[in-house]
Amino acid sequence: MSLAKHPASAVVSLGDVKGRPISMHLPPSGLTERRNVLRRDALVQRIVAEFDDMPGLTLSLRQTMRLLGVDEGACLRILDALARTGQIRRDSRHLYVRRERIL
Repeated sequence: MSLAKHPASAVVSLGDVKGRPISMHLPPSGLTERRNVLRRDALVQRIVAEFDDMPGLTLSLRQTMRLLGVDEGACLRILDALARTGQIRRDSRHLYVRRERIL
C-alpha cells in the first residue's frame, strides 16, 4: 500500500476551504412531535389503573419512576398532568395519592 505524498505547497488554510449549503427537509406541518404519544398515553392509563386498583396507594416521585420505568422529567410531567385533571393529588408530604371520588 502506497501513501500519496503531498508537496508542502498543497497545504491550504481553512479560510480557503469552500463549503456548500446544507438543506434540511422538514415535514409539511412545520413541527415535529418528538414525544412518543402512544407510549405516554399507555403510561397515563397504567398509572390511573394502579391508583384505581389500589385505593390506598401512595407513591413518591421516585417510586413512580421505578414503577413506570421512566425518567424523572417525564414522570413528573405525567403526575402533574394527572393532578391538574383531578385524577390524583399530591399531598403535603409530596406523595401522590388517588383523589377520592364522591358518589
